[in-house]
Amino acid sequence: MVLNCIILGNNPEGFEELENYLSAIPYVYLVCRSQTMAEARFWLETQTIHVLIAGEYDDPLSLPMTITGILPVLMMTYNDTPPGGFDFLPAALLQLPFTAETLNNVFSKIYKTIEMDAITSPTKYSADYFTLKTQHSFEKVFYDDLQYVEVMDDHIMLHLRDQKMVTTEKLDWIISQLPANAFMRVHHWFVIGFRHITALADDHVMIGDARITLTKEVRKELAKRYQLPME
Repeated sequence: MVLNCIILGNNPEGFEELENYLSAIPYVYLVCRSQTMAEARFWLETQTIHVLIAGEYDDPLSLPMTITGILPVLMMTYNDTPPGGFDFLPAALLQLPFTAETLNNVFSKIYKTIEMDAITSPTKYSADYFTLKTQHSFEKVFYDDLQYVEVMDDHIMLHLRDQKMVTTEKLDWIISQLPANAFMRVHHWFVIGFRHITALADDHVMIGDARITLTKEVRKELAKRYQLPME
C-alpha cells in the first residue's frame, strides 16, 4: 500500500526539510502541494488521499495558527454524503526539533492504523475502470489496459494495450480518475502506468516502444514508486 499525501500551504519555519524527508519514506507519495484549501479540495474530492499535512496557508474561513513550531498531520476519511465528502482525523502534531526519524515514525503509525484498523480507506477506485467521454461515445477505460496518457496539440490520447482513445477532456480530470498507486505524471505531456514499464534508464522510461524523457527528480521518484507492489 502507498500512502498518498498532500501538503497544504508552505512549510513553517523549522520544517524546511519536510518534502525531502517525505521522499525518503518508500511507501509515501507526495501527490501535490496546494497553496489554498480550494486547490487541495480538488484532490481530496477524488477520495484517494490518505494524509494531509497542514502548513501555513491563507484561508478566510480558518483562524490563523497561533502556535509556532507545530505542524498538524491529518488522516482522511471519506463518505458519499455528499458525493466526494471527506473529513479529517488528527493523527499527530509534529514539533521542533524536526527529524526524518520523527516523520518516519508518524507515517509508520498512520500506515499501521490504516492497514490494521481500517479507520480510513479511500474508496473511489473500487471499480477497475473509469468512463471516458470520446468524440462519439462513452468508453470504459480499464486501468490494467492503460499504458500511458499523452497530451497532443488539441486533444489527449490514451494508449491502451490494443487500441487508442482520443478525448478532449482535461488532463487534470483524467489524472483524478487514475489510482495514484498505479499511475504517475512524469512529464508535462505524459502520465504512465507502472505495470507497463518495460525499461527504466537514467534519463528516460520505456513503455513498450514509447520513450519518455525524465528529469533527475522525476526519475528518482519514479524509481521509488515503481518498486512498490500495486494493489
